[in-house]
Amino acid sequence: TITELTPHLAKPYLNINFLDLEKAPFWLSNEHIKKGNYIFSSKIIAYPVYVAQTIHKYNPTDIPQVAIFGKSNVGKSSLINAILNYREVAQASKTPGRTRHLFIFNLQNFISIVDLPGYGHAKVSKSLRNDWSILIEEYLNKAKNLKRALCLIDCTELFSVQDFILLDMLITKRIPFQIVLTKVDKLKANELHNAMIKILSVIENYRKKVKAYNEDKSNKNNKSVHEAYEFNINEYIFNVSSLKYFGIQELRTNLSLIALDNINAKK
Repeated sequence: TITELTPHLAKPYLNINFLDLEKAPFWLSNEHIKKGNYIFSSKIIAYPVYVAQTIHKYNPTDIPQVAIFGKSNVGKSSLINAILNYREVAQASKTPGRTRHLFIFNLQNFISIVDLPGYGHAKVSKSLRNDWSILIEEYLNKAKNLKRALCLIDCTELFSVQDFILLDMLITKRIPFQIVLTKVDKLKANELHNAMIKILSVIENYRKKVKAYNEDKSNKNNKSVHEAYEFNINEYIFNVSSLKYFGIQELRTNLSLIALDNINAKK
Protein backbone atom coordinates (compact mmCIF):
# COMPACT_ATOMS: atom_id res chain seq x y z
CA THR A 1 0.00 0.00 0.00
CA ILE A 2 1.09 3.54 -0.73
CA THR A 3 1.03 5.81 2.32
CA GLU A 4 -0.73 9.09 1.55
CA LEU A 5 1.27 12.23 2.21
CA THR A 6 -0.08 14.46 4.96
CA PRO A 7 -1.35 17.77 3.50
CA HIS A 8 0.86 19.73 5.93
CA LEU A 9 0.53 23.00 4.01
CA ALA A 10 -3.23 23.08 4.58
CA LYS A 11 -3.28 25.28 7.67
CA PRO A 12 -4.29 28.86 8.58
CA TYR A 13 -0.83 30.35 8.07
CA LEU A 14 2.47 29.34 6.57
CA ASN A 15 5.96 30.76 6.94
CA ILE A 16 7.35 30.73 3.40
CA ASN A 17 10.93 30.61 4.71
CA PHE A 18 10.36 27.74 7.16
CA LEU A 19 7.67 25.50 5.69
CA ASP A 20 8.11 22.71 8.25
CA LEU A 21 8.16 24.95 11.30
CA GLU A 22 5.75 23.52 13.88
CA LYS A 23 6.30 25.96 16.73
CA ALA A 24 3.74 28.77 16.91
CA PRO A 25 5.19 32.24 16.16
CA PHE A 26 5.65 34.74 19.01
CA TRP A 27 2.75 36.87 17.78
CA LEU A 28 0.26 34.06 18.45
CA SER A 29 0.80 34.21 22.20
CA ASN A 30 -2.31 34.77 24.35
CA GLU A 31 -1.09 38.28 25.13
CA HIS A 32 -0.76 39.23 21.46
CA ILE A 33 -4.14 37.69 20.61
CA LYS A 34 -5.79 39.77 23.36
CA LYS A 35 -4.10 42.95 22.15
CA GLY A 36 -5.04 42.22 18.54
CA ASN A 37 -8.69 41.61 19.43
CA TYR A 38 -8.75 44.85 21.43
CA ILE A 39 -7.30 46.86 18.54
CA PHE A 40 -9.69 45.42 15.94
CA SER A 41 -12.69 45.84 18.26
CA SER A 42 -12.01 49.53 18.85
CA LYS A 43 -14.21 52.34 17.56
CA ILE A 44 -14.24 52.75 13.77
CA ILE A 45 -13.85 56.26 12.43
CA ALA A 46 -14.83 56.49 8.77
CA TYR A 47 -12.89 58.74 6.41
CA PRO A 48 -14.35 60.55 3.39
CA VAL A 49 -14.98 58.22 0.44
CA TYR A 50 -12.75 58.77 -2.59
CA VAL A 51 -13.10 58.08 -6.31
CA ALA A 52 -10.69 58.67 -9.19
CA GLN A 53 -11.91 62.26 -9.59
CA THR A 54 -11.41 63.17 -5.89
CA ILE A 55 -8.42 61.08 -4.77
CA HIS A 56 -6.11 64.05 -5.38
CA LYS A 57 -7.72 65.61 -2.28
CA TYR A 58 -6.64 62.71 -0.08
CA ASN A 59 -4.44 63.88 2.78
CA PRO A 60 -2.91 60.89 4.62
CA THR A 61 -2.60 60.84 8.40
CA ASP A 62 0.15 59.37 10.55
CA ILE A 63 -1.90 56.25 11.33
CA PRO A 64 -0.27 53.10 9.89
CA GLN A 65 -2.30 51.66 7.01
CA VAL A 66 -3.14 48.26 5.61
CA ALA A 67 -4.56 48.37 2.08
CA ILE A 68 -6.67 45.46 0.85
CA PHE A 69 -6.55 44.54 -2.84
CA GLY A 70 -8.36 41.83 -4.74
CA LYS A 71 -10.43 40.84 -7.74
CA SER A 72 -14.17 41.33 -7.80
CA ASN A 73 -15.87 38.51 -5.87
CA VAL A 74 -12.67 37.51 -4.04
CA GLY A 75 -14.43 37.97 -0.70
CA LYS A 76 -12.82 41.29 0.23
CA SER A 77 -15.81 42.81 2.04
CA SER A 78 -16.44 39.62 3.99
CA LEU A 79 -12.80 39.47 5.06
CA ILE A 80 -12.73 43.10 6.20
CA ASN A 81 -15.88 42.57 8.26
CA ALA A 82 -14.44 39.37 9.74
CA ILE A 83 -11.16 41.04 10.73
CA LEU A 84 -13.18 43.81 12.38
CA ASN A 85 -14.83 41.20 14.60
CA TYR A 86 -17.69 40.62 12.17
CA ARG A 87 -18.97 44.16 12.23
CA GLU A 88 -20.88 45.05 9.04
CA VAL A 89 -18.55 47.79 7.83
CA ALA A 90 -17.63 46.90 4.26
CA GLN A 91 -20.50 46.35 1.82
CA ALA A 92 -20.13 44.07 -1.19
CA SER A 93 -21.42 45.46 -4.47
CA LYS A 94 -24.58 43.88 -5.88
CA THR A 95 -23.04 44.28 -9.32
CA PRO A 96 -19.52 42.72 -9.35
CA GLY A 97 -16.82 45.04 -10.63
CA ARG A 98 -18.92 48.19 -10.48
CA THR A 99 -17.61 49.50 -7.15
CA ARG A 100 -15.24 52.39 -7.84
CA HIS A 101 -14.87 53.85 -4.36
CA LEU A 102 -11.96 53.81 -1.94
CA PHE A 103 -13.02 53.51 1.72
CA ILE A 104 -10.81 54.18 4.73
CA PHE A 105 -11.66 52.90 8.22
CA ASN A 106 -9.53 54.13 11.11
CA LEU A 107 -9.56 52.01 14.25
CA GLN A 108 -9.07 55.04 16.50
CA ASN A 109 -5.37 55.88 16.10
CA PHE A 110 -4.19 52.27 16.11
CA ILE A 111 -4.42 51.23 12.48
CA SER A 112 -6.22 52.20 9.29
CA ILE A 113 -7.89 49.71 6.92
CA VAL A 114 -8.13 50.83 3.29
CA ASP A 115 -10.80 49.06 1.22
CA LEU A 116 -9.87 49.41 -2.45
CA PRO A 117 -12.28 48.70 -5.33
CA GLY A 118 -12.14 45.23 -6.83
CA TYR A 119 -10.64 44.67 -10.26
CA GLY A 120 -10.73 42.21 -13.13
CA HIS A 121 -14.44 41.82 -13.89
CA ALA A 122 -14.88 41.12 -17.60
CA LYS A 123 -18.04 43.21 -18.07
CA VAL A 124 -16.57 46.44 -16.71
CA SER A 125 -16.18 49.27 -19.21
CA LYS A 126 -12.78 50.60 -20.27
CA SER A 127 -13.49 53.96 -18.60
CA LEU A 128 -14.18 52.23 -15.27
CA ARG A 129 -10.94 50.25 -15.59
CA ASN A 130 -9.10 53.51 -16.26
CA ASP A 131 -10.72 55.05 -13.18
CA TRP A 132 -9.48 52.10 -11.12
CA SER A 133 -5.92 52.59 -12.39
CA ILE A 134 -5.99 56.32 -11.63
CA LEU A 135 -7.44 55.77 -8.15
CA ILE A 136 -4.91 53.08 -7.18
CA GLU A 137 -1.91 54.89 -8.68
CA GLU A 138 -2.77 58.16 -6.95
CA TYR A 139 -3.49 56.45 -3.63
CA LEU A 140 -0.19 54.51 -3.68
CA ASN A 141 1.73 57.67 -4.54
CA LYS A 142 0.19 59.50 -1.57
CA ALA A 143 0.06 56.71 1.02
CA LYS A 144 3.15 57.59 3.04
CA ASN A 145 2.11 55.33 5.94
CA LEU A 146 1.11 52.26 3.95
CA LYS A 147 2.75 49.46 5.93
CA ARG A 148 1.32 46.47 4.07
CA ALA A 149 -0.78 45.60 1.05
CA LEU A 150 -2.93 42.50 1.44
CA CYS A 151 -3.25 40.71 -1.89
CA LEU A 152 -6.37 38.55 -1.73
CA ILE A 153 -6.33 35.51 -4.00
CA ASP A 154 -9.35 33.26 -4.56
CA CYS A 155 -8.13 29.76 -3.67
CA THR A 156 -10.39 28.18 -6.30
CA GLU A 157 -8.87 30.26 -9.12
CA LEU A 158 -5.41 31.28 -7.86
CA PHE A 159 -3.53 34.02 -9.74
CA SER A 160 -5.18 35.90 -12.59
CA VAL A 161 -3.51 38.23 -15.08
CA GLN A 162 -4.80 41.19 -13.03
CA ASP A 163 -3.29 39.74 -9.85
CA PHE A 164 0.10 39.57 -11.55
CA ILE A 165 -0.28 43.19 -12.72
CA LEU A 166 -0.97 44.19 -9.11
CA LEU A 167 2.09 42.33 -7.83
CA ASP A 168 4.23 43.98 -10.50
CA MET A 169 2.95 47.39 -9.39
CA LEU A 170 3.67 46.73 -5.71
CA ILE A 171 7.16 45.43 -6.46
CA THR A 172 8.10 48.39 -8.70
CA LYS A 173 6.79 50.78 -6.04
CA ARG A 174 8.67 48.87 -3.31
CA ILE A 175 5.54 48.34 -1.23
CA PRO A 176 5.48 45.57 1.42
CA PHE A 177 2.78 43.01 0.60
CA GLN A 178 1.25 39.80 1.88
CA ILE A 179 -0.59 36.96 0.13
CA VAL A 180 -3.95 35.90 1.59
CA LEU A 181 -5.93 33.01 0.08
CA THR A 182 -9.68 33.41 0.53
CA LYS A 183 -12.67 31.02 0.54
CA VAL A 184 -10.55 28.06 1.65
CA ASP A 185 -13.65 26.34 3.05
CA LYS A 186 -14.37 25.40 -0.57
CA LEU A 187 -11.29 23.17 -0.73
CA LYS A 188 -10.46 19.83 0.86
CA ALA A 189 -7.20 19.65 2.82
CA ASN A 190 -5.27 18.00 -0.01
CA GLU A 191 -6.61 20.56 -2.50
CA LEU A 192 -5.50 23.45 -0.28
CA HIS A 193 -2.11 21.79 0.13
CA ASN A 194 -1.72 21.59 -3.66
CA ALA A 195 -2.85 25.22 -4.05
CA MET A 196 -0.16 26.28 -1.58
CA ILE A 197 2.49 24.43 -3.60
CA LYS A 198 1.43 26.46 -6.66
CA ILE A 199 1.46 29.72 -4.66
CA LEU A 200 4.95 28.98 -3.32
CA SER A 201 6.14 28.27 -6.86
CA VAL A 202 4.81 31.65 -8.07
CA ILE A 203 6.54 33.41 -5.16
CA GLU A 204 9.85 31.71 -5.88
CA ASN A 205 9.64 32.59 -9.59
CA TYR A 206 8.95 36.23 -8.70
CA ARG A 207 11.87 36.28 -6.32
CA LYS A 208 14.19 35.01 -9.05
CA LYS A 209 12.83 37.46 -11.65
CA VAL A 210 13.28 40.48 -9.38
CA LYS A 211 16.81 39.39 -8.46
CA ALA A 212 17.74 38.84 -12.13
CA TYR A 213 16.21 42.20 -13.12
CA ASN A 214 18.16 44.07 -10.45
CA GLU A 215 21.41 42.34 -11.35
CA ASP A 216 20.89 43.08 -15.05
CA LYS A 217 20.13 46.76 -14.42
CA SER A 218 23.07 47.06 -12.07
CA ASN A 219 25.47 45.59 -14.62
CA LYS A 220 24.16 47.76 -17.49
CA ASN A 221 23.66 51.10 -15.80
CA ASN A 222 25.62 50.85 -12.57
CA LYS A 223 22.45 51.88 -10.71
CA SER A 224 22.56 52.33 -6.96
CA VAL A 225 20.89 49.79 -4.68
CA HIS A 226 18.28 52.42 -3.77
CA GLU A 227 16.86 52.29 -7.29
CA ALA A 228 16.49 48.51 -7.32
CA TYR A 229 13.09 46.82 -7.18
CA GLU A 230 12.17 45.23 -3.89
CA PHE A 231 10.41 41.89 -3.50
CA ASN A 232 9.12 42.88 -0.11
CA ILE A 233 6.79 39.97 0.61
CA ASN A 234 5.72 39.18 4.16
CA GLU A 235 7.06 35.84 5.33
CA TYR A 236 3.58 34.63 6.31
CA ILE A 237 0.88 33.53 3.86
CA PHE A 238 -2.63 33.19 5.27
CA ASN A 239 -5.41 30.81 4.27
CA VAL A 240 -8.75 32.18 5.40
CA SER A 241 -12.47 31.53 5.34
CA SER A 242 -14.62 34.39 6.59
CA LEU A 243 -17.60 32.03 6.60
CA LYS A 244 -15.96 29.37 8.79
CA TYR A 245 -13.71 31.73 10.82
CA PHE A 246 -10.71 29.76 9.58
CA GLY A 247 -7.46 31.76 9.77
CA ILE A 248 -9.23 34.99 10.74
CA GLN A 249 -7.89 35.16 14.30
CA GLU A 250 -4.36 34.45 13.09
CA LEU A 251 -4.51 37.10 10.35
CA ARG A 252 -6.05 39.67 12.69
CA THR A 253 -3.32 39.09 15.28
CA ASN A 254 -0.57 39.29 12.68
CA LEU A 255 -1.92 42.60 11.34
CA SER A 256 -2.11 44.00 14.87
CA LEU A 257 1.70 43.87 15.00
CA ILE A 258 1.69 46.88 12.67
CA ALA A 259 -0.28 48.90 15.23
CA LEU A 260 1.80 47.62 18.16
CA ASP A 261 5.08 48.47 16.39
CA ASN A 262 3.77 52.00 15.80
CA ILE A 263 2.79 52.36 19.47
CA ASN A 264 6.19 51.12 20.65
CA ALA A 265 8.00 53.47 18.25
CA LYS A 266 6.28 56.45 19.91
CA LYS A 267 7.41 55.51 23.40
